Amino acid sequence: MIFRILFVMLLVAGNVDAQRLDTLIKVSPYSLHVKILEGKGTPILFESGGGLDASQWDSIATVLHYQLQTTVITYDRAGFGKSTLDTTNYSILQEIKSLEAALTAFGYKNANFLLVGHSLGGFYNRVFAARHSGQVKGIVLLDPRIPSYEDMASARKYFQTLDRKDFEGGYINLYHLLANMEQTSNYVRQLPLPPGIPILNVMAETGPFLEAKENERFQTAQRNLVHANKNRKLVLAKGSSHNIPNDKPGLVIKLIGNFYRELKL
Repeated sequence: MIFRILFVMLLVAGNVDAQRLDTLIKVSPYSLHVKILEGKGTPILFESGGGLDASQWDSIATVLHYQLQTTVITYDRAGFGKSTLDTTNYSILQEIKSLEAALTAFGYKNANFLLVGHSLGGFYNRVFAARHSGQVKGIVLLDPRIPSYEDMASARKYFQTLDRKDFEGGYINLYHLLANMEQTSNYVRQLPLPPGIPILNVMAETGPFLEAKENERFQTAQRNLVHANKNRKLVLAKGSSHNIPNDKPGLVIKLIGNFYRELKL
């Protein structure tokens, strides 16, 4: 499978240069690094996992662009990759507002979207969907974090073990992400997830935590999310760790592609 993906990427490299956008755009209070491969149909908007940047999606987005001939959009969230960080205005709501400003600047203000999010990226998918329920036609969640009181407690407990000085020298962005995690989870928890949006939840076989109890909580929350509505599906990524895009890129491409076609986007 990996050789097939590399072959497709070589084919794409010779065909999408005229449609490729890779730029830094100022959308107060951040400058966001955005990458767009333009195509037809409903765009796919990717959200990376916590602590990761848009490069997480490079191969996956490129292959999906080639296979579906659709627009794919990835970006570095505030403080990661090439995007800047404003600690005085740092919140998930402000991040989404800045993303909205960037999408508007590039002509996607009124576009429909298929959202894809890994881990913490699921929080951002939920906030965007709550604010644009009519434009979000589907969501693919890859081992997503689910907001809850239990998740808030887990975030608080973990942050209490950290020392800020350990994040100096290039990792202060991650510190602020973790420092705000409990508040972020609480904010997202209170947002309604529009029931009319179809969801494909891909759950990793191995959870992200060291404690079995925490992994069971993490997976139970995903199952409960899916069972809450008939238009939601659960798929187990057998043999995968929490980082499904890295462990199973071929599976991710297949599932997103099939879901996109199923929704007739």
